[in-house]
Amino acid sequence: MRRILVALTALVAVGCTFSAPAGEPTTLRVIMADDWASAPLVGEVIDRFEQDHAGVRVQVQGSPFSQIPELVEAARELGQPYDLAHWHAFAAAAADLAEPVDERGDAEGLSSADYLPGAVLDVTWGGSRYGVPLDVNALVLMANRELLAAAELSEDDLALADDFAAPTETLADLEAADHAMAVTASSWAAYGWIVAGGGQLLETAPDGTAALDAQGLPTFTFEDPRTIAAIEVLATLVEEGHAPPPLAVDLALDAVASFADGRSALHASGSWDLPIAQRPLEAEELVEDIAVLPLPQHDPTEPRTVLGGSSLFLPRDGEQQELAFALALALTEREGGLALAEQEGRLPARVDAYDAPLFATSPDLAAFVAQLEPAQVMPLIAFPEVAIAFRDGLDAALSGRATPAEAMSQVQATAERGLAER
Repeated sequence: MRRILVALTALVAVGCTFSAPAGEPTTLRVIMADDWASAPLVGEVIDRFEQDHAGVRVQVQGSPFSQIPELVEAARELGQPYDLAHWHAFAAAAADLAEPVDERGDAEGLSSADYLPGAVLDVTWGGSRYGVPLDVNALVLMANRELLAAAELSEDDLALADDFAAPTETLADLEAADHAMAVTASSWAAYGWIVAGGGQLLETAPDGTAALDAQGLPTFTFEDPRTIAAIEVLATLVEEGHAPPPLAVDLALDAVASFADGRSALHASGSWDLPIAQRPLEAEELVEDIAVLPLPQHDPTEPRTVLGGSSLFLPRDGEQQELAFALALALTEREGGLALAEQEGRLPARVDAYDAPLFATSPDLAAFVAQLEPAQVMPLIAFPEVAIAFRDGLDAALSGRATPAEAMSQVQATAERGLAER
């Protein structure tokens, strides 16, 4: 039933037919996350693309980011595939939704060295490239320096995962703050805390991608003691009142507002939440003196965090693949990436963008850039059923319905049952 509903949604969203009569413009159909589809900069790039390609009209559909793979699959099953899609190309390839682009990239003179390593991982599956990197980010810990000083804490006091409970308790006791840190039930954010704390959700290759056996199957490790310990840190913050209870899965807006107006001393997120780059918030005063720090680490000599960002890929059976790839290149050019960094805090995937003055004059953005190299793609995205189980287990642990150990044991059982059924 869900597949039928998704297919019908896709049909309504993109129209009953896409074949243009003779003499009418060629339609290039694109699906992107809502906030990207409506971004003025994206509209400007598309306008220029249409001007440079006579007779081509780009039709952009906005969608919640997490629903894009289902809509891409549904559109293809209806015989009306998209030409270009926005998501994680490596996960799209794992789901057999994406066309390889190695030959197209080689023809355009593109090299993996043109992009940050993590961005390359977001488009790589089975040793082949399946898309063009669009943007990158990394989960970091932002700290209100004024509240740190009031608690007589230094930035070094937040450096170690095993010692993180003590400073959060001190910060929670401050009269000037309501909480030490708001915690969201975001599986992406939780993965950052887990890998920084020395844990893992599945066995990975040295580059951070999923390590697959001869049958193309992963080995899941949700019961890794370090993984459970990282979730216990977050759950304890909520249990002891040092963080407000998460009200819903991935509810992050309240966490941003709480940090921005000084009610929370700490905030874990990507650069899009920096007050210097974020959307306006309804607050009388915004925190200005912010320290951008690595997540508390298990081993600071080998720092780790989770990679954010996205990529563009060519859905299978798209009718305008050459045009779609040209549009992907236009959307990922250096100047556009710099504009997005300045306007919205989204960091460019291209290496050559980081010699721009923006990153020398903005210490906060520069601090994020420093975290990009050790950032790992969340490989669980390539296994959507297990990713849903992990999200539900995380929610159960943070809400107190199960201990972290119980929750992760259930996720492990679900994952292994799924492997056995393949």
